[in-house]
Amino acid sequence: MAGSRPLTPSEERHLVRQIRRINARDRALISAQLFLGFRISEVLALTIGHVWDGSRIRARVALPPRFLKGGFGTTRTIPIGPELRRALERYLAQRGRHEDLLPNTPLFLSPRRRPDGARKPICLSMAEKIIKDALVAVCGDPQGLSTHSLRKSWSVRLYEASGHDLLVVRDGLGHRSVAVTQAYLPTDQAKMEDLILQGDWTRAKKAMSPKIAAKTLPSSLAAKPLPPLPGPAPFLPGFEDFAA
Repeated sequence: MAGSRPLTPSEERHLVRQIRRINARDRALISAQLFLGFRISEVLALTIGHVWDGSRIRARVALPPRFLKGGFGTTRTIPIGPELRRALERYLAQRGRHEDLLPNTPLFLSPRRRPDGARKPICLSMAEKIIKDALVAVCGDPQGLSTHSLRKSWSVRLYEASGHDLLVVRDGLGHRSVAVTQAYLPTDQAKMEDLILQGDWTRAKKAMSPKIAAKTLPSSLAAKPLPPLPGPAPFLPGFEDFAA
């Protein structure tokens, strides 16, 4: 989402601490986007079978092109890290006490039900509200924050971990162009200003005082008193009348 910013490392840590205290579904939802780097629509497309093999949490999520934005490209495969694994284990253990964990069932369900009694998957607006409420609780001012902030935060972490390899980040995000990927990586203003100052080659040079100049400059360049100015030139004969 254009205009949204990534979280700072401090905000990310605060967010993780915050969502560990909320209900299991919302924690798993927020953790999925923060640690998979998927778009929110892709997170909502996940089924139980994408993360659960029937007995345990999978090692990675493999999302086929039909679930991705535009429905094209290749399958995006992202490993499931420890924090997301813990969130999913807690959430699916809770769901497993009330229902069978069927592979094709949506991973994130709403309390609302269809006419046949089956629960509906969570809708986009509800997911956005859940994530936005968590971001406000952490950051206070929601300006510049959205669900896409979590995807951008994931891309920044991957960029730093890869040694600033744009191609790795491009493939991780599923972009077709590096130009799109670059827009996800904001410039560190403080770092930029420091580098600008480092590049100023004049910053180390100081004005030379007259005393130091007299000691260091060659005698031929040392300051000498100026000769007196000559007096007025005499008028040529026959031009005395113009003296007035």
